[in-house]
Amino acid sequence: MAKAPKTFDEWYVKSSYQNFVRQEGVPLYEGSALEDLGSLTLTDWERRGGKAAYTRLGDQEYYNLQIVEIPPGGELKPERHMYDSVMYVMKGRGAATIWQEGEPRTTVEWEEGALLAIPLNAWHQEFNSSGSEPCRILFGTNMAHVINLYGNLDFVFNNPFVFSDRYTYSMQSFFSDKGQQWNLRLYETNFIPDIRKFSLDPYPERGNRTSIMRLAMSNTSIGMHIMSVSEGTYVTAHRHEARAHVIVVEGEGYELLFMPGEERQRRRVPTNPYAVVAPRHNEYHQHFNTGKGEYRMLAFRGSGLRQGGGRRYDPARTAQDKNPYDLSFKISYEKEDPAIREEYYKELEKNGISLRLKPLDQRG
Repeated sequence: MAKAPKTFDEWYVKSSYQNFVRQEGVPLYEGSALEDLGSLTLTDWERRGGKAAYTRLGDQEYYNLQIVEIPPGGELKPERHMYDSVMYVMKGRGAATIWQEGEPRTTVEWEEGALLAIPLNAWHQEFNSSGSEPCRILFGTNMAHVINLYGNLDFVFNNPFVFSDRYTYSMQSFFSDKGQQWNLRLYETNFIPDIRKFSLDPYPERGNRTSIMRLAMSNTSIGMHIMSVSEGTYVTAHRHEARAHVIVVEGEGYELLFMPGEERQRRRVPTNPYAVVAPRHNEYHQHFNTGKGEYRMLAFRGSGLRQGGGRRYDPARTAQDKNPYDLSFKISYEKEDPAIREEYYKELEKNGISLRLKPLDQRG
């Protein structure tokens, strides 16, 4: 039985999520950007095996990343949990088995670039198919929020409830179905073999020669999208609530971050695969492609798209540039500091890239 608290410090729980990570005995990385998740230092992970680390990025504890390495020929111990989780493969190849209590297992094979949704509270176990190379995967989750919400790890990890509306073995095509595009920039699927090759829709509202696809996966409450920025262009500055994690999966570039009213104090973060940027609440950010070919990103952000939370998905809705007090505010090319483009063009010139955006007076 737990000891009754006698002081405020004993009574007050600052963060159940941070307490959990300490119990896991693995690193917790904080800040608003990490240079390379693929080479991030991980440590031995007793609870499931392999190695692992967690993140607390963007000064928030709603979404987090869990970075995991499975040794050659190794496997993780099975687990289930009351938080949503989507797996992305950074390196290697392997398989995941997924099942509900008392049902047969379904096996999904994956390689680098794959994106796989783990159904809520279903059992899952991951295996490394290579006998010579480790594989590294990451899970985008709302674990931090759920652990803080309930404060009870037994409830989160040992809950017998089966969400049969989310997944059962009888849903034979759950991971093999090619998916359904429901609307412009909105696609539903539970498994993508390689998001670097996944087809996207044009997104001119966010920038010149930019495209996107928002994803609905396994009825998750996690919002996701894949965005591509073409060679010789960049995305307009925009802001929203904290919790977004933008992970570069292909190409090279940099990110600019700055708070409202601090446009002259921009922070520049160089990016290559697998850099991650997690803006703070209301912090402007924009994505710049400085390489040859496309600059592609995977983002965990916002809310799930199928369960709308009272607001219908609108494919035309994007950040506006009319009301500066709106959280979803963007700064159009015409209204941004001209030094932003000047600096960008110097980078393109240095890299031998001749493509440019249209002059502002020709822009519709």
